[in-house]
Amino acid sequence: MKFLVEKNLIRVIAYGPLVFIPFVVILISSVVIYQNQQRYKHSIQEIERTYIETQKNIIISKIESAIKLIGYQRSMSEQMLKEKVKARVDTAYSVANNLYTQNKNTHTPQAIQKMITDSLRPLVWNGGESFIFILDYDGVFHLAPEYLRHLEGSSIIDFQDAAKRYVIREEIALVKKSGGGYIWDTFTRPNYDPNRQFKQLVYVKNFGHNHWYIGSAEYLDTFINEIERTTLDIINNSVAGASEYFFVIDQSGNLISEGKNYNLIGKNVLQLRDSDGKYLIKEIIKSALSKDPYWVSYQWKNPASNRIELKHTYAKKVPNSNWIIGSGFYTEEVNRKIADKKMELTRINQKELKNIFEMSGVILFVSLIGSYIISNSIRKRFMDYSRTIETKNKELMTLNYGLENIVKERTAELNEAYEKMEKIALTDTLTGIYNRYYFNSALQNEISRAKRYESFSLLMFDIDHFKAVNDTYGHNVGDIVLRMIAERVKSCLRESDIFARVGGEEFMVILPRTTLEAANEVGERIRSTIEMHTFDGIGKITVSLGLVTYRNDESFAEIIKRVDTALYKAKNNGRNNLNMQE
Repeated sequence: MKFLVEKNLIRVIAYGPLVFIPFVVILISSVVIYQNQQRYKHSIQEIERTYIETQKNIIISKIESAIKLIGYQRSMSEQMLKEKVKARVDTAYSVANNLYTQNKNTHTPQAIQKMITDSLRPLVWNGGESFIFILDYDGVFHLAPEYLRHLEGSSIIDFQDAAKRYVIREEIALVKKSGGGYIWDTFTRPNYDPNRQFKQLVYVKNFGHNHWYIGSAEYLDTFINEIERTTLDIINNSVAGASEYFFVIDQSGNLISEGKNYNLIGKNVLQLRDSDGKYLIKEIIKSALSKDPYWVSYQWKNPASNRIELKHTYAKKVPNSNWIIGSGFYTEEVNRKIADKKMELTRINQKELKNIFEMSGVILFVSLIGSYIISNSIRKRFMDYSRTIETKNKELMTLNYGLENIVKERTAELNEAYEKMEKIALTDTLTGIYNRYYFNSALQNEISRAKRYESFSLLMFDIDHFKAVNDTYGHNVGDIVLRMIAERVKSCLRESDIFARVGGEEFMVILPRTTLEAANEVGERIRSTIEMHTFDGIGKITVSLGLVTYRNDESFAEIIKRVDTALYKAKNNGRNNLNMQE
């Protein structure tokens, strides 16, 4: 009986490693494969979630920025109008004064006056609505526009506008007292009823000779229409792609602007319905006028694919106007981007799984052979050398330890491979810097850290006229420019700074523990570094930058809006400059 027990014990001792070691190898490999698949599924889910959320945040941010631009342009309209009219008069004054100075000793006063009026008569704008006029202190017209030419040589000093003001007398008094200035009045307009008058801004300036004064004016509604057209052009030119555009409608459903599509502009689109019969314009207006605007979804033709697809639109009312501005995106386009990223992650995951299975097979094969050799050796020698069992056990433990180290090393290699895969998911494949998805997470973390510890600064920039580079030299050259700019910018940053590409030619830099003044130095260093670099075959390229510093309790969307607004202002100020917002 004792012999049978010892024999069975010998069998267990001899053949135990043959079963145990492969089992451990299989178990560890299974755990590694399971962890790898869980990480893969998490990455896929994160991509699906962040793509849609990010796209919506981008649309809302762009609409808010466009509304701020419209408000800014309107708030500056009066000042811009003053500068515009004054510049005309200053130019005319310079021409007239030069003619007087050059000819006063060689020509009669009458001849000089004719030279001046002949030189200034062609200066007209807005189809003849705006012009240069000359009167003297007696109200006599010396230079009148075409439709008032019959009044030249006559005094209009008693002219009254629609408010019964003696505006010519007011102009003369202003010139005599201050040398010039601005006056709001109402006046007739060419090609309109001569009894109808329109509000206009007048600027007059004392000529200093012949008791003359020179002036010009512009109708308010003409200038406001020009400002609105310019603003809409800026907004429409700020998007890229056939399916990306802003639209502007009024609250009655009249289409004011729709990207580069002019077919329906000026028409009422309130009755437009999608392919399912939904009155989409009515729903968009209802959303925009509500306290909390919401996303409107409908079936619409995608100009990029020429197919009916599901579109999501967000619109908002422009304050102090009856304008509504909106934009949106197509689900199918986002799904295509998600699918591309999924394919890339799937390819990497499949490659890693293949490597895991191959390595596990090799380890399992080696462990089987090693276990068999060890077991066979123990079985043969155990009967004759029972005293050496302890030594053999130590050898077995040593071998097990070596195999476990192999497994640990492979596990470390697999973890490293996962980190590489994760890095690809968070890295822009073109430039090698972080992408938008990593940036969103990093910015949220930095906001959480700033609430407890130190603040940070956020820098946003994009490449001036980058579309022209792509159109002229091709997208391959454009991609090279993007990579070169990324390398240049990285040389200006610290290791702790987070540099990401968030759009086609848009970049973001998170500057932890950095004041606005210090961040301004970084921004200027980036701007000048790119400006001084000569790009092969292209020449000089510049960037425009917006800069803000985090405010206490500021949200993710709020700081993004502020830096986007700062960038808009940098572009509006002529590009190749940095706009810093307190």
